[in-house]
Amino acid sequence: MKDIYNDYTYLKNNPGWHEEDAPFKAVEILKLLKKIEGAFKTVCDIGCGTGEILVQLSKKLAADIRFYGFDISEQAISIAKNKATDRLHFECKNLAQNPEHFYVDVLLVIDVIEHINDYFGFLNAVANKGRYTVFHIPLDISVWSLFREQMLIESKERVGHIHNFTEDFIKSILKDYGYKVLAQSYTEPTFETVSAKQKIVNRIRKLLFRINKRFCTKFIGGYSILLLTENNARPV
Repeated sequence: MKDIYNDYTYLKNNPGWHEEDAPFKAVEILKLLKKIEGAFKTVCDIGCGTGEILVQLSKKLAADIRFYGFDISEQAISIAKNKATDRLHFECKNLAQNPEHFYVDVLLVIDVIEHINDYFGFLNAVANKGRYTVFHIPLDISVWSLFREQMLIESKERVGHIHNFTEDFIKSILKDYGYKVLAQSYTEPTFETVSAKQKIVNRIRKLLFRINKRFCTKFIGGYSILLLTENNARPV
C-alpha cells in the first residue's frame, strides 16, 4: 500500500489532521487518567499527528509531567515541532520498529491501530514500552454498517481505516497481547457535514445510547471506545 501519511494524500483529505477533535479527546483521556492519578510522570503519544492532544493534556496535567510524541509522518511532525516546549518533545519515528530502550508510564494509542497493516506486530512491539496504555479505537463494525458497507469503504479512502473492529473483538486481541483493561468509556461520533437524513440517524443513535450504550454501539455504531489498560509486559 502507498504511504498516504507521507505523500500528502492524508493531508489533502484531512487538512487539519483532526486537530479540531483534540480538545474533546484530551478531556475524555483525562477522565480515564484520573484512575491512575499520581502513578505517572511521563506520557508518550504514538501516532501523535500534529501533537495537539499532548498540547491539550500538558495544559491540564501537573507541571512536572513530560510528554513525548512520535509519528511516522514527516508532514505531521513538522507541524508538531512548532509546538515543542521543554515539556513537549516530538520526533518522526516508528517506535514499534525502533529497538532502542524506551519506557514511559503512559502510552497513548489514539486512533492508530485501525491504520496499521500489521497491528498485531504493533501491539506486541509497544507492550513493553509503557506501564499503562490508553487506546482510542473506532467501533466501525455494527449492524448498520453491514447494510451500508460503503461507509467502511469511504472511511478507508478518506481517513485510512484499513481494519474495522467491534468492542469484544478488539478487547480480546488486547488481552492476547498482555493488555489488561482497567477502565473504559465510549466517545460520540463527530461529523464534518450533517445531512437531513444523518440528523435523523443521529437522534436515533443518541436515544439508543441513553437506553443502552453497548447495544447502541453494536446496532447503529458510530461510536469509539476509549480503554485504559495496564501492560503486563515489562521493559527489556
